[in-house]
Amino acid sequence: MTFSKDMITHHEQTIQLAEVGADRGTTSYVRELSKKLIAEEQADITMMSSWLQSWQEPVPVPPAETMGADLPKGPDFDRQWLKALAGHLEHGVHMAEAVSKAGKHGPTLELAGKIRSGQQAELAEIAKHMG
Repeated sequence: MTFSKDMITHHEQTIQLAEVGADRGTTSYVRELSKKLIAEEQADITMMSSWLQSWQEPVPVPPAETMGADLPKGPDFDRQWLKALAGHLEHGVHMAEAVSKAGKHGPTLELAGKIRSGQQAELAEIAKHMG
């Protein structure tokens, strides 16, 4: 339950960051990654929200502060955005690893494994684009 609440907030932040990337990205890689992340993270949020509702737990609301809004516009944006995204995704991997060690809800453990492997793959791809 705690993982779902925390990861929903984390995913909402990822979506905010991705929306900034989709809007300001100067390369097709940043724009396409942004669109992909928005779709994937929203699907996870929908699933975790349904679990929380079935447990009669409140679903977190998106953070008011837009993550990534303070990133510079212009030619340096993509590099700064990828750096911010990488740090954010690394935190998500740590969250997924922690619940994998202590969690008991089967679907949560399955989702945590998917998040961990997916975000590790994204981090490896981001590293290639950061040069």
